Amino acid sequence: MMSFRSAGLAAALLCLGATGCERAVPVAATTEYEASVRTVSIPPSDRTRLYILTGKTTTGSLLGPQYRLHLTSGDIYIDGVKIGSLNPKEVMVLDVIPGKHVIYWTYLNQTSGPRNDRLELDLQGGTTQMLGADINGFDLTINKALLVTADNPGPRSPVPPVFKIVRPSSCPPTICV
Repeated sequence: MMSFRSAGLAAALLCLGATGCERAVPVAATTEYEASVRTVSIPPSDRTRLYILTGKTTTGSLLGPQYRLHLTSGDIYIDGVKIGSLNPKEVMVLDVIPGKHVIYWTYLNQTSGPRNDRLELDLQGGTTQMLGADINGFDLTINKALLVTADNPGPRSPVPPVFKIVRPSSCPPTICV
């Protein structure tokens, strides 16, 4: 019979070997930057603002909600370049050069694993795009949530206070403004 101590040690080792247990060290936004991006707005025409949120996963519940926020940390990639990492209940806010970009995410510090669906976007200047880093079955996906433009101002609601605003840790000038 396994003791509680042995069971706890086994659970801890299993967690260390599984993806999603470790957490990224976030690059926190400054107070000034957070105040300027906490409410969704339209950026100048020379840039596109991206809000990348830790997203949802299915619950598998027949009686309760179909989705919940996932608790998995991951690395965010744009055009094949890792720009930073995201923990649960965080939103990465960054401005990118308008044009075509491919965005995807992987489990934190993983180079292989489940299929990573890549989202190709043709981003227009002077727009804001909300994206969710979701888990759909065995696939890691980036899904479009909201597009804010001058013609479609949408709800300029604030980012929910439960989400901490973070910045990319490294984003080259060929991608970020």
